[in-house]
Amino acid sequence: MSKHLIALLAEKRKTAHAKATALLNVAESETRSLTPEEVQTFDGLTAELDSYRSQEGRLKSFEDDVRSAEQSLSRIPGAPGSSEARGVDQSAQWVRTETMAPAALRSGQRFAEHDVAQTYSQRSAGSEAAALSQFEGLGDMIRALATTGGGSATIPTAWSSQLIDLARNTSAVLKAGASIVPMDAKTVNIGRITGDPTATFRAEGSLITASDPTFDNVTLDAKTMSSQVIASMEWFQDTDNGQSLVVNALASALAQRIDLVALYGGIVAGAGAINLPTPPNPRGVLAALNAGRPANVLGAAANGTTQTAATYWGEVLDAIYTVRDSNEEPTGLIWNTKIGRQYAKATDTTGQPLQIPAAVEDIPRYSSNQIPSYTQGTMAGRATDLFVGDWSQLLIGQRLGVTIQVLTERYAETGQISIIAHWRGDVQPARLGAFSVFKSIQGAV
Repeated sequence: MSKHLIALLAEKRKTAHAKATALLNVAESETRSLTPEEVQTFDGLTAELDSYRSQEGRLKSFEDDVRSAEQSLSRIPGAPGSSEARGVDQSAQWVRTETMAPAALRSGQRFAEHDVAQTYSQRSAGSEAAALSQFEGLGDMIRALATTGGGSATIPTAWSSQLIDLARNTSAVLKAGASIVPMDAKTVNIGRITGDPTATFRAEGSLITASDPTFDNVTLDAKTMSSQVIASMEWFQDTDNGQSLVVNALASALAQRIDLVALYGGIVAGAGAINLPTPPNPRGVLAALNAGRPANVLGAAANGTTQTAATYWGEVLDAIYTVRDSNEEPTGLIWNTKIGRQYAKATDTTGQPLQIPAAVEDIPRYSSNQIPSYTQGTMAGRATDLFVGDWSQLLIGQRLGVTIQVLTERYAETGQISIIAHWRGDVQPARLGAFSVFKSIQGAV
């Protein structure tokens, strides 16, 4: 996508250069100086040339930074784009039913590199060029909107992709391998297998029993999520690194909300203060299991579940093998830091740390404090939940185009400015057997 924009800028630079050269050639052929009007036109053309060169330089620098970051990530085991992550890439299983084209991002693939994002970028290149030429980056665009009277704008694809990729690096479900599906329409259908084919032995000359796989669609329907950052007018004007701070804050807020709805969307009771009715929220893993596969929701004892010395990791193993019982293979375990601390501090009767069972050790573990600690019966404030799954079976639909809105009047009496990012997308667990949840297990104080 950046290559397309660089080529577009180069073509515009070539056109401006040709016009400026033509002006000089006319004056030279007539052995005269430029007229005042021609000087004004020539100055405007040279300013355009400088602007195009500057934009090209920024885009090329951006590409260099991305390549450098990807090279660094490739050396970190399990990071997006690393050899370990690429080794378990399962994105190829998802296709758009109307075109049979790949629907999800590959492991390590940047959002802007997906075919759907590139097509969208090419269609909107003309309207985005003005923003790219006017601002140095997303942070500069937000700062300009915040200090020049507010308003709203659709972020150029290059920058919205940057925001999405930053959120990917923060979200637990995305780090665990959830599949991002770029959406070029409000509703997108993704094909999936709901029943696997089977094989049987048969006697010589006997009929072959047909056993075909069965298919249906996962429908992603875009819903709107908004994230808000508030700061003083002086902060926006005076902070040197304010641009990157705002962008990172927005990306973090989006990532945390994606985690929350991916895990708890549709839950209105039974998990602390969570109240995420659907609609307007997408339905996440726990609500989907409650509705379609309740046997994969373990625990939920009236007074919570306390680990016992003899089988300290037993509940975690039950959650892992519940997924494996469905012929699925977990790619990650997600819990909050309280339960992570509970297991990290566990010791045997001699005071030595408990050994982690191999079945647990082999599965990456991710922390998300969007998973609450809550009261369950007599377990006051220590009950929490853990999620296990093949997270490639969780589809995160990302509608193209992130909108930024700046509110300067609402907080005018306090001298503050509000930045709101509007994200559109959906969450759908594709194969319920690929997930399990252990409810109301004890975490640390």
